[in-house]
Amino acid sequence: MPMSTLHDREGVERPWRPMSRAEIEALVRSLSTAFEVIGVRERRGRLTLERIDDPAELRLDFPPHVHSPKKYLFPNWERLFRFRTAGGVLLEPDTAAVPRVIFGMHPCDLHAVRILDHCLYEGEADSAYRAKRQATVLVGTDCTPDAHCFCSSLGTDRVEGGFDLFLHRLGGGYLVQVGSDRGEALLRRHAPAAADRPGDPPIPLQAKECTSRLRFRSESLSPLLEDAYDHPVWKSVGERCLGCGACTLLCPTCYCFNVRDRLDLDLAGGERVRTWDSCQFDRFTRISEGADGRADQGDRQRHRFFRKYRYLWEKHRRTACVGCGRCSRECLSSIEPVAVLNELFEERSTPPPAPDLLPGAEYRPQPAQILSVEDLTPTEKLFRLRLPTPPVFTPGAFLAVSVFGLGEAPFSIASPPNAGAEIELVIRAAGPLTRALHRLEAGESVGVRGPFGAGFPLESFTGRDVLLVAGGLGMITLRSLLLSILARRSDFGRVHLLYGARDVPHFLFRNDLLEWHRSGIIDCRFAVEAPRNEWGLPGAEVTHLFRELDVVASRTTAAVSGPPQMYRFVNPLLLRLGFDEDHLFLNLERRMKCGLGKCGKCRINDICVCECGPIFPYHRVRHLREAIER
Repeated sequence: MPMSTLHDREGVERPWRPMSRAEIEALVRSLSTAFEVIGVRERRGRLTLERIDDPAELRLDFPPHVHSPKKYLFPNWERLFRFRTAGGVLLEPDTAAVPRVIFGMHPCDLHAVRILDHCLYEGEADSAYRAKRQATVLVGTDCTPDAHCFCSSLGTDRVEGGFDLFLHRLGGGYLVQVGSDRGEALLRRHAPAAADRPGDPPIPLQAKECTSRLRFRSESLSPLLEDAYDHPVWKSVGERCLGCGACTLLCPTCYCFNVRDRLDLDLAGGERVRTWDSCQFDRFTRISEGADGRADQGDRQRHRFFRKYRYLWEKHRRTACVGCGRCSRECLSSIEPVAVLNELFEERSTPPPAPDLLPGAEYRPQPAQILSVEDLTPTEKLFRLRLPTPPVFTPGAFLAVSVFGLGEAPFSIASPPNAGAEIELVIRAAGPLTRALHRLEAGESVGVRGPFGAGFPLESFTGRDVLLVAGGLGMITLRSLLLSILARRSDFGRVHLLYGARDVPHFLFRNDLLEWHRSGIIDCRFAVEAPRNEWGLPGAEVTHLFRELDVVASRTTAAVSGPPQMYRFVNPLLLRLGFDEDHLFLNLERRMKCGLGKCGKCRINDICVCECGPIFPYHRVRHLREAIER
């Protein structure tokens, strides 16, 4: 882990040194000259985690119900950058992270920080989190579990590292243990008397007693859930769940977020902020035209449990839960993870086998010039942009486009990868941001990030026949693939295009379609829902075009792109025709926000679409019923 290489003293004996309460208060007072000191204090009869101005107010012994320190490392509201809109785009970076010391990190919360490190440093590191993490000193302290804690079942009731200093209560005083080089330096500078004392040998870590506990080993959680995807317990839990999101917002390891723009009152500038979001909210996975992959609360609860106890285990061999009990402690419906997991375990005839053991830069857009704008349909326009540098992508990738003050949204790239620094996007006027884009003209600028995502692997199409099936806006993604194929036409066999839309005026790229059809370079077949239309097409859905389709499945690669409900009918047709699952590719576009696999908006079960897709072979996603069967 990046943070352990910076801080942890691996393999170094870390003795415990005596320290009195008065010396701790003196330490806090001295640290306050260089750091913002955060700790637990009593305020209006309530224990809260906040800034400590008077060291005498600092509580080191407090119950587990205090909210987690996550908000200081990954705030519930965070400005990524400021911008000005007048006179072009001018980005203003945010200030540096505040140097901070957090006192009173219970062992479970120290484990939670390690989980955040795993997730937010993975791939392209979240630099806003990294800046705060590196500027924050973690001071741990012991705790006593209550009725909701089950940390002992997950091995998070004690901790051997991941802190700078750790305080252990002993009699009328404390013992302090140094956990990092930074912690040693801070102790010597701000509490030299304690630092110079000879240390006692390390104290053996003692397991804590929790009344709430799993009846099986935590290593068995992942295989236990593997067979429980369709279990009725999710429906039962979903019927009780209010969808308030308290469980995830209070969780010390959840980090899903949303990104939006906030304009200043004078409309001359604004700021792009990210805020906590929750997979338990009813609009979290909603996409265009109101479709929702997890429309039922039971599906959302199942996703929450699988994300905590299965998906992260498969990746990092640790759960994403630390057993702090905050979710059940604050749940209005008394949903308890331990009770749900024990219920699943008790239904199994035999126990499952144990398996082998400058911040925010990536979110800042670059300016892109609009070269031309063309009307394609009554609701769609084609934008040709010039990017600062030639983009590297494969057909099927997407670009995040910003209008400062209204936010950012992802759009599929409609042009092939060999067009230099120029790129084409098709944008439908559907909301405030896209309507604002439609008002822009050639010569103006927008903000862009990307390209993002994994597209169609052209090597899987080369030397084979090709079948492209598009519905509505799905033609945007397939156009990028089709133009790439036409640029190397001799490398492919026969090419078939089946395209369905609401009516003829809503066909995208109509001039291209007519040219391809008349030239015979590809076999084009079209379907519209409206029975009376200017092209004389019968009223039918795209599945009607499969009749009398002359393809040999064994030598053909298929690509499908369209609305989710189309997949429910097209995929079975292709499989019945004999298409191999390795040569059937699906476009699973979702409401992608960050493009970096962090925000959770486009996560479907164990798949993060913006990071692993949006183009997938069928065998990779056939288990994602919420994506391809609803």
